[in-house]
This record gives sequence, C-alpha cells and structure tokens, in this order.
Amino acid sequence: MQCPSSPINHTSVEQKRHAQNVARQQRIGMPKLREMLREKCRIRILNARNDRVDGNRKVQLSELEEILRLELKELDQDLELEQHVYEELLSDVNEWYALQEQHLEALYTEPDTDPKVHELICPVCLIKSLQRFKSLYTCECGARFEHAADKPQLEQLIKQKVNEHELNCTQALQFFIEAQPTGNRLFTICGSCDFCSSI
Repeated sequence: MQCPSSPINHTSVEQKRHAQNVARQQRIGMPKLREMLREKCRIRILNARNDRVDGNRKVQLSELEEILRLELKELDQDLELEQHVYEELLSDVNEWYALQEQHLEALYTEPDTDPKVHELICPVCLIKSLQRFKSLYTCECGARFEHAADKPQLEQLIKQKVNEHELNCTQALQFFIEAQPTGNRLFTICGSCDFCSSI
C-alpha cells in the first residue's frame, strides 16, 4: 500500500457543520432538554419568590393587624382617660362655682349686729376672711394688699364696684392683686366685658 503524500479528505462544508453541531450537542446537551430544564428552573424560582413574598406579606399583615389592635386599645384607654379627666374637671368647676356663689352670698350678707366683730370675706379666694393690720389687708390664701379704708368701708367699695358692673354685665367679677410702685393694690376684672377697676 502506498501512502499518498497529502491525504485528501472528501468532506463537504455541510458535513463539517453537522459534525460540529453533534459535538456541541453532546458537550452542551440537547436543545429541547436544555430549554425544558431552563423552563423548570424558571418556574421553580418564580414559585419560590411568590411563596416568600406571600409569606412576608402574611407576616407583615399579621404584624400590622397586631399593631392596629394595640393602637385601638390605647385609643380606647385614652378616650376613657379623657372622659374621666373631663368628668373630674367638670365636677371641680361645678364645686368651684358652688363655693363662689356661697361665698358671694356670704360677702353680701348684712354684717353682725356687734360693731366690734366684722368679718370681710377675701374677694380673691372667696373662702377665708381678710385680716387688717393698719392699712395692710392679708388673707390665708396669700392675698396681701394695702388700702386706707377700714373693713366696712372696703366692703362698701367692693359692693359698689360689683353693683356698677352688674348694670351692664351678668358675669361674676374676678378680684386680683397687682403690684404697684406704691404697694400691692386690689383690682377687679370681668372676663366677659371690658370692665376693669381698682378698688
């Protein structure tokens, strides 16, 4: 047998392409199998992602429901507390008005028949009686003011201011002490109208 100097292959270009495709398919795998595996992996990934998102959503919804329940309980407690505070304030205001009316009546009652004993209720607190030392009036509530008038004269001045105010307004006057350069002075003011005067 003789060996030719250069081997001659009679393979066409199509045969070469076919051989390359076969080699590639053996190396990579069949195209249908590869597509099928890719689709299965994609479906598995999507399902896993959906399960996680749904699980997170369920956890978030349960946490949100728990937070809402707690907030509603706190809101109910706040409303109960607010109602309780409102009722307490209302009873305090009613009690204060009753005391104020009681002391206003006591303030305007006729003085005792004994001229030596003359009680003058403090117009600031409307509870305790005023004490006089020379021209200084004091009360246990802390009110201190100076006035030259004695107790009956001061009572008449207070009644005069109250009567003057009642001609134009039905609200009760408020009395207060204000520091002046000459000393503390007794003033009266109305929260409803523009009435303000010193005693």
